[in-house]
Amino acid sequence: MVLSLEVRIIGRGLRDSWLIVGLPDAGLVGAISTAHIVRMLGLETIGHVESDLLPPMIVVHQSKVYDPMRLFGKNGLMVLSSEVPVHPSLVYPLGRAVVDWAFKEGVKGLVLITGIAVPNRLDIETPEVYAIPGSMEFKEVLEKANVKYFEEGFVVGPSAVIMRECIRRGIPSIMLLAQCFLEYPDPGAAAQALLALNKILGIEVDVKPLLDEAEMIRVKTVSYTHLTLPTN
Repeated sequence: MVLSLEVRIIGRGLRDSWLIVGLPDAGLVGAISTAHIVRMLGLETIGHVESDLLPPMIVVHQSKVYDPMRLFGKNGLMVLSSEVPVHPSLVYPLGRAVVDWAFKEGVKGLVLITGIAVPNRLDIETPEVYAIPGSMEFKEVLEKANVKYFEEGFVVGPSAVIMRECIRRGIPSIMLLAQCFLEYPDPGAAAQALLALNKILGIEVDVKPLLDEAEMIRVKTVSYTHLTLPTN
């Protein structure tokens, strides 16, 4: 059996809306952020992604079957979220398909949310959020939102491909990177990314549930560390 490399986005977008993309990555920052937006703002399913490169699976919530990678939207805001990791073979075709679809549907711009792993995350109470603007039109917005620029380094994965394609197609885009754990889900980092998003887009996503969850994780982690026997 020969697998097709084609990625199809099924569904109609909300014209002149922002598209927020958050996929599983370091600390699951993107995935946690987009799932929280959908839940808090009551966004509705408006489409999904189809590809032979996706895992052969379905997602079941409350006995209902869903595609693992879906689009949500309402009131001038759209979200692309995934409940499965993006395999390396899917990165390029997915990134290009997302930007092609966004261009065709006449989006206002794209916001990409991702994590940037830091080794001392446990010692950081409030993770920093950095921004990479795809065009300088975001400069004033970022200054008002008090979001720092990501000045040097590398970004890999779907977010990098999507931003590069946006720049080539002339679609406004901005990437938000939150300091996070590398291997553990980080709701605290997602909360800070969403606070920055609120300022940039002028929306109101309540992040208290994420902050409460982050505090519970911190307490458990610190308690475990204190209970660990010394090696000497």
